[in-house]
Amino acid sequence: MAMKTDNIRTTEGWVPNPATERILGRVRYDEFLLDVDWEHEISRFAPLSEIPSYVRSSIHGIEGGYTNPMAAATWDPIVEQIFGEYVGEEQRYRDLLPQLVDGEPGRVLDVACGTGESTLAWHRRFPRARIDALDVSPHMLVAAERKLRDTDRIELHCVDAEALPFADASFDVVTASLLFHELPETAAATILSEMHRVLSPGGQVAVVEPYRVGGRSLSPIPFPEPYLKEFLRTDWDEAFRAAGFTQVRCSQMDEGWLRHARRA
Repeated sequence: MAMKTDNIRTTEGWVPNPATERILGRVRYDEFLLDVDWEHEISRFAPLSEIPSYVRSSIHGIEGGYTNPMAAATWDPIVEQIFGEYVGEEQRYRDLLPQLVDGEPGRVLDVACGTGESTLAWHRRFPRARIDALDVSPHMLVAAERKLRDTDRIELHCVDAEALPFADASFDVVTASLLFHELPETAAATILSEMHRVLSPGGQVAVVEPYRVGGRSLSPIPFPEPYLKEFLRTDWDEAFRAAGFTQVRCSQMDEGWLRHARRA
């Protein structure tokens, strides 16, 4: 995998806390993907996208971030318990975002799909839609493919969201789940602009994030997030408008927020 050469951020000084211990105490370690030949599996997504530095930062305390196969191997059972700690059953939470969308989209783009849980939620809501799901980490796509291979309505792409390989106005809906709190401000602005570019006129964008100022998931944060301070100080309504979106609506939850907007 090619690597973009710029700074890698660490979470030096962060230490586990009671929330970390509760979550890890409930994890079923037998659900980790430990039998995967990662080099062989990721080769099927070639050509692999160049990896930005923020993806290699120590997200969740894992050295190498999403370029480390352990991030993908451990993701699902740990995230399931994080949801259990703060919001309850994961699938119920995942299904909230597609419910914001009006009508029946023909084509959906899921940006930073991770291991595919967000993609599955969109497929449950709109089973006839064509869904393009992308992630810059081929390791996460290996995990996603295991869940999504039984439908021909979903296509996976190893892509850097800062340069989406799709034509202007290609999608009826563009979505991202749990992405922007893991980005530096410049990358977040670029990705929002790219999401706007590939969205058709009148199309809808839907985004969900697990953190907001005053949210329960910050008290205390269970795993380190190198870019969280930047995320929390950002005016996200303004960020969406700056990218070109209109009719920006925000729904706050106890722990985070959902935003829905349109391309004019």
